[in-house]
Amino acid sequence: MFKTPPGWQCALIIGVVAVTATHLLAGTSGGPLFVAIQAVALAFVVRARSGTGWRLVAASQLAGLAWTAWWTLGPFHATTTQSGLSLAPQYALFGAGALLLTRRRRTIGLAEIGVEAGAVVLGLAMVAWSFVVLPYLGTANYLQVSNAMAGLFAVLDLTILAAAMRGLTGPRRMSAWLLSAAGASLLGGHLVYAATDSGGTGPFLPGGLPFLIFQLAGVLIVAAALHPAAAAPGVAVPAPTQVDRRPPARMVAIAVAAPLLPIATRHDEPAIWVPAVLTSALCGLLVLRIWLLARVSRRHAREAERRSTALRAAIDEQAALQRRLQYRAGHDALTGLANRDLLLEQLAGPGVRDRAHCLILCSLDGFKEVNDSYGHPVGDEVLRQLAGRLLLFAPEAVLVARLGGDEFGLLLTDPGVAAELAARVLDTVAGVPVTVDDRRIHLTASAGLADAVPGNPPSAVLGDADLALRKAKRAGGARLGYFDDSLRAEQHERAHLAAGLRQALADESLFLHYQPVVDPASGRMTGVEALMRWRRDGELVPPAVFIPVAEQTGLIGAIGDRALRLACARAAGWFRRDGVYVTVNVSTYQLRDPSFAATVLGILAETGLAPAGLVLEITESVLIDAADTPVLGRLREHGIRIAIDDFGTGYSSLAYLRTLPVDILKIDRSFIGDVSITRAILELARSQDLVTVAEGVETATQAEQLRELRCDLVQGYYFGRPAAPEVIETLIRESSATAA
Repeated sequence: MFKTPPGWQCALIIGVVAVTATHLLAGTSGGPLFVAIQAVALAFVVRARSGTGWRLVAASQLAGLAWTAWWTLGPFHATTTQSGLSLAPQYALFGAGALLLTRRRRTIGLAEIGVEAGAVVLGLAMVAWSFVVLPYLGTANYLQVSNAMAGLFAVLDLTILAAAMRGLTGPRRMSAWLLSAAGASLLGGHLVYAATDSGGTGPFLPGGLPFLIFQLAGVLIVAAALHPAAAAPGVAVPAPTQVDRRPPARMVAIAVAAPLLPIATRHDEPAIWVPAVLTSALCGLLVLRIWLLARVSRRHAREAERRSTALRAAIDEQAALQRRLQYRAGHDALTGLANRDLLLEQLAGPGVRDRAHCLILCSLDGFKEVNDSYGHPVGDEVLRQLAGRLLLFAPEAVLVARLGGDEFGLLLTDPGVAAELAARVLDTVAGVPVTVDDRRIHLTASAGLADAVPGNPPSAVLGDADLALRKAKRAGGARLGYFDDSLRAEQHERAHLAAGLRQALADESLFLHYQPVVDPASGRMTGVEALMRWRRDGELVPPAVFIPVAEQTGLIGAIGDRALRLACARAAGWFRRDGVYVTVNVSTYQLRDPSFAATVLGILAETGLAPAGLVLEITESVLIDAADTPVLGRLREHGIRIAIDDFGTGYSSLAYLRTLPVDILKIDRSFIGDVSITRAILELARSQDLVTVAEGVETATQAEQLRELRCDLVQGYYFGRPAAPEVIETLIRESSATAA
């Protein structure tokens, strides 16, 4: 079944038939028909396409239509030069349109460079032929002018042809082929005229073969405009990846052969041969030179591409590194959970900050003992396994994070389920032991829960949850603590006390009182216990208030050193004159300090107190915690005695008494009223050759019972309250006088 050809093919066929028939049948009288054909062609171009390039092509068609009407329908006659110059606007508009229609957005390839270079060189060759070679040979005036005009239009034809051929490899290639054919027709018409016309019928009038060829060029332009490829976008086309290393033979052949055309058409004029051959050779060399430059440019382009590829790879690598760094900045390296910074960022985010939310902080109880007993690698594995358990709650929480150490956080936006979820977290930690290298480690955890109203700053929410966690820890652990405003008030008071203690260390508002230690048998004062006092704003702050704050803030070390220095300085004279020793309390922080022994010995040397005049008093729990340190043994080697304070309230183990470096055992006041317990402790101390000191003796009955039980020393309000060193000085003198 017959299929109608596309519109552009129909236009091409009909146009060729119409132009050819008019040429053959009408001859020199076919001017009106050619005007009509050109008018129809112009209408097709204007209707089919828009855009600057096609508008310029349509304008060139309009100029051609005006020229044809002017020369064929009007009573005008002109010379060849006038006739040719009148076509200049048509050619200029067509060439500009072809350049715009085939422009590209990339660097052209080597083949295209060769095409354009060849076109330029051939155009230059034709200019030289028309305006240099022929005038030099001295041909007739008409021949000289007509050939010069033909050469000039050949330059324009070649420019148009080169511009059209730029699009042969692009998305508009079929339309470009048709435009190229139109440009070739123009070139062919002028070449035919230059080779055949010698002053007879001009190329610009109907009836001549050049005129027919020019009209066919118009038909090809219409077909190019109607072709669907003309509507394709001028997208960037990749440059060829392969480089042709062979010289562009066709371009060289054309460049060399074109200047030799005068020899072929006028071989009976030898005067043309020499300049034609020279021009031919020059054109060939120019084409080769341009091709060589193109190769160099291509090598540079490949090098630039290689560098660009390397740069892109470096940029990609840097971007990947930046992503890794960004991930690490927001996640914990050990467990892979979010870290404190990411938690604070989430708390500050609009999805959490602008709505009610809560935070659960969870911390293991006694995790330090795990590290001390099994080592940090085992402790790290415990934390990793705990993180895995907490991730089970990720679907119910906005974020699961590790804040540091053994402290974890869970951020929730539904406060109603927070308490129940926190309880399940504690059960998950304590329910199943953690297994590491065949070790089954039983753990418990404490948790703190703080609710937050919309707009609360992240630091406040985190601080409130931390206070709730501390509350749970102070209550014994393995439980959930809830935040309330009283915790914040207590925290504020602790911070206020800590600031005051720092100031007290600087302004010497910390001072010592001393409580007598008496021999119940003779009533003589044998020692004193140094007790730290703090006067703040004219009032005494109880030790039970500021000592825990000092321990929490790390100030206990500085306060302990101050107490030791003041006590040794005051007791040096007492011990030297009356044999009265001084007892100073020591904290775990001081015993864990590797330089503590050197500090004590240095103070003794500085103050002049003999080592026998100093007793370091340590609670049972502190002594057990510091049992693995060599500090106490080294101090005892120098004659300093060690006393266990509040014996009976801690471990109270005979095994500890045998192994620990102890000289004095102080019986806690809670046992003084129970004679049987006191007797048992005294017998235990005697079996280990320990000196006993009963604390909290407040009545004569208690003093008499301890004297009957043969307790070595006693201490309490009955024998004297803590007092200033001046009062103690008087008591020591009275005691010595009485004993004498």
